[in-house]
Amino acid sequence: MIKAYFDNAATTRMRAEALEAFAKASETFANPSSLHSEGYAASSLLEASRKALSAVIGAGKKDQVIFTGCGTESNNMMLFGAAYAKPSNPGKRIIISDSEHPSVYLAAEELGRRGFDIKTVRTAGGRTDPDELSLLVDKNTLLVSIMTVNNESGALYDIKTLCDVVKAKNPRTLFHTDATQALMKTKISVRALGVDAMTVSAHKIGGPKGVGALYLSETAVRSRSVSPLLYGGGQEGGLRSGTENTAGAAAFAAAASAGYATLDADISRVSELRGYITSGLSGIGVRVNEPASCVPHIISATLPGIRSEVMLHHLSARGVYVSSGSACSSHHPGISRPMQAFGLSEREADCTVRISLCPENTVEEADLLLEGVADGVKNLIKMYK
Repeated sequence: MIKAYFDNAATTRMRAEALEAFAKASETFANPSSLHSEGYAASSLLEASRKALSAVIGAGKKDQVIFTGCGTESNNMMLFGAAYAKPSNPGKRIIISDSEHPSVYLAAEELGRRGFDIKTVRTAGGRTDPDELSLLVDKNTLLVSIMTVNNESGALYDIKTLCDVVKAKNPRTLFHTDATQALMKTKISVRALGVDAMTVSAHKIGGPKGVGALYLSETAVRSRSVSPLLYGGGQEGGLRSGTENTAGAAAFAAAASAGYATLDADISRVSELRGYITSGLSGIGVRVNEPASCVPHIISATLPGIRSEVMLHHLSARGVYVSSGSACSSHHPGISRPMQAFGLSEREADCTVRISLCPENTVEEADLLLEGVADGVKNLIKMYK
């Protein structure tokens, strides 16, 4: 059976460069903290990987890139680490958007239960209003966390403008963005955006699972605005203790560097395929939810009266793979919170699938997708009325 994988927002196939880097780095097996020549070799490899990833995201020499276990850990490290970094922080305000990934949204909820003042800014239509955000920022706002690209709608938020608004209102407020779905889908420069912190993840860009990173600006590092969640040997500048995943970091850096080298061409290729798919979906009665601004890699499509889970299984049986929402929410199923924040009703959100592309997807695979959806619209609609 020919297979068509359109669930790249959940995870990607490891690219050849990452596989090669992982295999080669695995031979440098010593602990990077060991004080012998093999340990130094592992430490050098780790620092070379950090430098390569820093270059891709536009980090400066005095900024810090901390390797973590995943994007979820990076987000939790930022929220809880910022919340408890200073004795005066508990009880202060934290602002997030209403469509954040669960690793931000649920972390903020927990901080709210602990007495922090949690506020949310709306993302209706895939846009965050800078004026609405500005009204929420006050002298006690310690952190704002707004994702760069929404993992379900593909909405691309204007992080630079939002960050500028926050800093104009309170220069001491930290601004963090979860760029897990943005890296290799749009051009990113942390310095150009002006953010204090950014989350990225390897397995979303052709790297391995089990490795992520948290960028911290020189200012955030110098002011000690983030405290560690893990205590122990003091690795990663004292912010993330534990023996580093040297091979994973090398593969992450290799995937990022390879993707960065072909970024413009890849975005153009995916944009063309997106147009082909969205045109085909509209022709069979499926509504595409177009954000105000978006990356081409994620298509949110609302089916005519068919539950997303039903369509997902229908397509899977044909060797076509899509998602009914965020993979990280699959263990806690429910109506999509981000898509309701976007503006969909509960019923519409329950009938919405996510089709996520990568540069390796082909027109032939897109045809399999469209044929499968068309067949589902014809034969499944009577199952959910």
